[in-house]
Amino acid sequence: MAGVVVKGRFPRRRLIQVVAANLVRYLFQGAARNWARNIGSTAPALISMTLLLLMSGLIGLTGFTLHNLEQIEASQASLLHIYLRDDAAQEDVAALWKRLAADPRVAGVVYVSKDDALSRAKSIPGLPELAGSTESNPFPASLDVQAKSIDDVAGIDALVRDESVVDPVQPTSYDRGAYQRLQAVLFGIAVAGLAFLGLLGFVAITVTMNSIKAAIHARRDEITIMQLVGAPRWMVRGPFVIEGAITGALAGTVAGLITFALASAAIALGSGSFTQFAPGVTAAVVAVAAGIVLLTGLSLGSGSSLMTLRRHMES
Repeated sequence: MAGVVVKGRFPRRRLIQVVAANLVRYLFQGAARNWARNIGSTAPALISMTLLLLMSGLIGLTGFTLHNLEQIEASQASLLHIYLRDDAAQEDVAALWKRLAADPRVAGVVYVSKDDALSRAKSIPGLPELAGSTESNPFPASLDVQAKSIDDVAGIDALVRDESVVDPVQPTSYDRGAYQRLQAVLFGIAVAGLAFLGLLGFVAITVTMNSIKAAIHARRDEITIMQLVGAPRWMVRGPFVIEGAITGALAGTVAGLITFALASAAIALGSGSFTQFAPGVTAAVVAVAAGIVLLTGLSLGSGSSLMTLRRHMES
């Protein structure tokens, strides 16, 4: 009696599910088991990367705050006060106001009377005592000119400084070096912060690469067998990349949570004063910073693993 061969039917969807499940089991579950087994050699990389990412998150928020402060200071520095003589004729002041308003470098001009200047001064610490020390009003009237760019302030100052209605002793509030000094300080802080982060980054990447290198050498026989049987390159290297990504993701998660907790606590405790000290830093900004820290850790861990594999897998 002739035999009958029955060919089983395996739906394509079922085949894809089986292949996907095996890939997940091999790449992710296997990498997680190996990572947990090698936690002793991975711990230094995890600690150093967590420290790097935590400092990166805090320095990033600090840089964001300094940028906002610079914008505020630039806006204030682009406001030029033109102090008027007490005996200046109103028609001459009006003529100067119209000329400034028509200047393409000027965003707006506001006339401030002596009474308005006195009221403004009373809200500034130290100036009420000066106003109370004399019976007359010591604060001059002024034209407050908002320049469109801080680079235009010097030109506007040169234009009005010799006007007849302008106070010859103190013509304007222009200070040539004030904003340049502010920029120099902020630039120095930025360079120091980047240098510190660069040093921490070098240490974290080096430690991570060494931990992956140790894992490669510990599983040299396994890797050799897989290469001999013709396993594709991604199958050999994939688990090591996943292990590095696990280290980076865990470090990023811890650093992101600490960054979010510290910044949120500062916002809650500082309330109104924190807004003045760190303008623009809100809970939403802090959450975004924590997310960036997490993604940076994931990229740093997997990238360090790839660099190590390229250097040591064929050696």
